[in-house]
Amino acid sequence: MKLDRAAKAITSDSKSIVWKGYHDYQSLYMKALLDQNESLQVKALQGLIEASAILGLDPTRYKNSLKLLRPDLVKKSASAVRPDSKRPSSSSKPSMQKSDKTSSKAKRPRLLETKAQNGRLALHFSSRVDRKSIRHFVLERKGRWLYVYDFKNIRIPFSIKRIRGESFKEIRIAQFDPRRVRVVIETKTKYKPLLRADGKVVTITLPGRKRDRGAGSKKSSKEEASHAAKTSSSPLFAKEGKVYTVVIDPGHGGKDAGAVGYKKRLEKSVVLSVAKRLEKELEKRGFRVYLTRSSDKFVPLKRRTRMANKKEADFFISIHANAAHDRKSRLKSKGIETYFLSPAKSGRAKRVAALENSADISDLNRYTKSTYLNFINREKIIESNKLAIDLQKQILASLKRKYSGVVDNGVREGPFWVLVGAQMPAVLIEIGYITHPTEGARLFNPNYQKLLVEGIANGIESYIYHNNP
Repeated sequence: MKLDRAAKAITSDSKSIVWKGYHDYQSLYMKALLDQNESLQVKALQGLIEASAILGLDPTRYKNSLKLLRPDLVKKSASAVRPDSKRPSSSSKPSMQKSDKTSSKAKRPRLLETKAQNGRLALHFSSRVDRKSIRHFVLERKGRWLYVYDFKNIRIPFSIKRIRGESFKEIRIAQFDPRRVRVVIETKTKYKPLLRADGKVVTITLPGRKRDRGAGSKKSSKEEASHAAKTSSSPLFAKEGKVYTVVIDPGHGGKDAGAVGYKKRLEKSVVLSVAKRLEKELEKRGFRVYLTRSSDKFVPLKRRTRMANKKEADFFISIHANAAHDRKSRLKSKGIETYFLSPAKSGRAKRVAALENSADISDLNRYTKSTYLNFINREKIIESNKLAIDLQKQILASLKRKYSGVVDNGVREGPFWVLVGAQMPAVLIEIGYITHPTEGARLFNPNYQKLLVEGIANGIESYIYHNNP
């Protein structure tokens, strides 16, 4: 439970862990505000007061908020703070023996030999390599494809090895960090590699490999196909045994049509279509997926993130379509941009947020809105920012493969109420301008939507890989 985790964190000797507990309490307080859970508000505020004392922060605003809820608890919580009383001494922590480190290092397999021949890359190791310890992902870089394989807990006796070939540009093998060996196959054409881990030997097919016609090779081909089928249902970047949950939020719906675009097409319709395609794409890759709405119905903003929290989602993706603010701008305004929640109030962010923030938050007074924004978890802002960067990059790369004139409007921050209260990395994607004649028409094109959702899925997987070593 997050409350228990936060309470435990602020008793740590490590300042960075105490900060994590502090941020957890901030998230819990925001959740409590949205859920109107007074009991949780009190517990979160008490934790924030205690954590502030440990970190040397001013707890006044937390005390004032607590005073409004339970005046009788303010003195009690202040006197109960003993920064050092609950924190265990460093001597009580178990220490790893040097011999344990040495023995664990000795058990790590070593890469002994590499061969690239007969359309395969063969990697020979000193001991058995588990298929689950290998992670694979693909990057596209200006007409080049990088097929990347990370081998966990492997050592190599050389600094870097390069292999050049006719069907591929280059294979690079290096110790990426103390825990991982990275193999990169760089090609000029896209292909579907197959990977097999057979004891001490790992083989990866290379592009342009012709299928052998013998009976033995037929069997091998069947085995590879079987293996590919087994592994295709799990995300390329997934941790061992981890199934990631994504909540997709098609913006607007029902009485809230969103923006009205070119030829009177509605934002609520196109974002629902994209969301359903994304749901199928992510499920195909092994994610667990939920939609905040699967039909044309109105869902209040606060319920959307509340659903993501209840599902214990790893990601919250809200999908919207942008609109020009006046007739003169309709032919000029186009492009894709990804937002993450922040108190920042730039003119552009304000304008876009005004279009997407539904009327169902009109009951929130100015003080309450300000409180929400002031309690945004800084750790979640950073995580959401990183997710937004990966999504924006991969969406553009995917669309530019077949469409020209795709505009990058960048990653931005703003006060989007649909993202408030999310306990996970959360972003809002403006998939294009529905009011632009060309872009508005593309948004309803099935082929365009297919590339769009592939880019979003690639962005999520890219984030998982880079932030879950």
